[in-house]
Amino acid sequence: MKTSMSRRTVLRGAGVALFLPWLEALAPRVARAAAGSMPRRLLVCAFPNGAPHDWWSTAPAFGKSVSGDAFQLPNVLTPFQPLKHKLMMVSRLGNYTWSHNGESPSPSVEPSHARCMSAVTTCIDADEVARKAKLPLDSAVRSTTSVDQLIAQTLQGQTGLNSMQTGLGVKPGFFDYRSYAYNQVLSWKSPTEPLKRNVNPRVIFDALVGSGNAQTPTELARLKAREKSVLDAVREDMNRIKKRVSSRDQQVLDQYLTTVRSLELAADEVSSTCRALAAPGAVPEPPGPQQGLSQGQDGYDHELHADVMNDLITLAFECDRTRVVTHLLDDARSEFEYRNIPAADRTRVGLSYNAGSSLHYHGSQHGEGELADTVENGQYKIIKPSNRSFAAINAWMGRKVAELALKLDAIPEGDGTVLDHTTLVFLSEMRTHDHDAFDLPILIVGGNGILKQNTHISYDSVGNDRQLRDLWFTLMRRVFGMPVTSFGEDVRGVANAELTEILA
Repeated sequence: MKTSMSRRTVLRGAGVALFLPWLEALAPRVARAAAGSMPRRLLVCAFPNGAPHDWWSTAPAFGKSVSGDAFQLPNVLTPFQPLKHKLMMVSRLGNYTWSHNGESPSPSVEPSHARCMSAVTTCIDADEVARKAKLPLDSAVRSTTSVDQLIAQTLQGQTGLNSMQTGLGVKPGFFDYRSYAYNQVLSWKSPTEPLKRNVNPRVIFDALVGSGNAQTPTELARLKAREKSVLDAVREDMNRIKKRVSSRDQQVLDQYLTTVRSLELAADEVSSTCRALAAPGAVPEPPGPQQGLSQGQDGYDHELHADVMNDLITLAFECDRTRVVTHLLDDARSEFEYRNIPAADRTRVGLSYNAGSSLHYHGSQHGEGELADTVENGQYKIIKPSNRSFAAINAWMGRKVAELALKLDAIPEGDGTVLDHTTLVFLSEMRTHDHDAFDLPILIVGGNGILKQNTHISYDSVGNDRQLRDLWFTLMRRVFGMPVTSFGEDVRGVANAELTEILA
């Protein structure tokens, strides 16, 4: 069947541009793969407050690696088991961006939550930038362009949306005596432009389908009053396209449109159970409101919120609306009460299940748990095991990111899947209970065939460890083909170098 359809084919209607997934009528998948033109995507999923000791329970000794059957996932990451052959754990990377009051370099930092989160994708100390600019530390908003935005600049023009910033979190965290921007942001477009994550699924849905930039409750209500669904606006174009494609493509289209409608309804449900607040993009300062949504008194479903955000990210990648997404699972130093973590997540880490019980995120991080700086059997010695509530929250977040990865892996694309052509980095800004910015918990899935898989690589102990900045440096150069010569800072004066151990 000859057709003028292309990879950019969309269903169009009044104010709506619904991008299609792969169809047989589009460019042949095998030819596209042979031409080396598969998309290269970045998905950064960050969780705050570090990880419980469970994360490193199966880690190899300092400077060692394990692969294949010898590589085992820890209990907080077992939902990734179906994808074990497509992932890699990386341990003992630090983030030596810190100098205490401009003096001695150290991987330990205070105040930690805001400064660590502001550095996870930039690898510089926002406090030091503010000091050099002679700005007050408690109100300055200064950093540098983040790794995701550098990659987005390289990919600019290839998709309708240059990048997306998404996340959960409907209760403002403590601001840690620094700008709220540091607690709530992963993406920095420039040293003075933090890009706030959007937690409102309806606003993200509207951006993806092109149904306008409705950002306020009034505008959203007007949109929904005008259309039963965005699909109503594209029905005429949809029927025209269906007549031009194969019966198999028609089935794919029907399934896709059903998914879009279900997602639209779910996005409305989450949005309706929360109070809409300020417009996305703005970074509020205390005592201003949090952007997007705030937890309502009744009816808010955190599990549903996470599922809808996963589906929105999947839709964005499946239809090639963007190739760069940062997804922040909660504020740094979150005060959120995790009330509905399922029994399976709790029991997986040894926490007895009590329906409806509340797990306070930041409180559980410091409830108990202590690591020594001394080494025992090639690992940091555990003085007191992690709080089980903290481990349960971490297990829940791991499961939600695993479910997102599985969704991406279920979508065929060229010679593989959407996940294969995505580099998903799941990490935290600090180690664990102790606020240290070394030995960061990191898991990488996918990687366009460029990264090792089914392996756990452990670098050296603190002082001789490699740096997070080198991971971003390696991904930019090797996965995205960017001719960067440096990224971030190491206050010890160590130059960037590729992490060759992670390359296939």
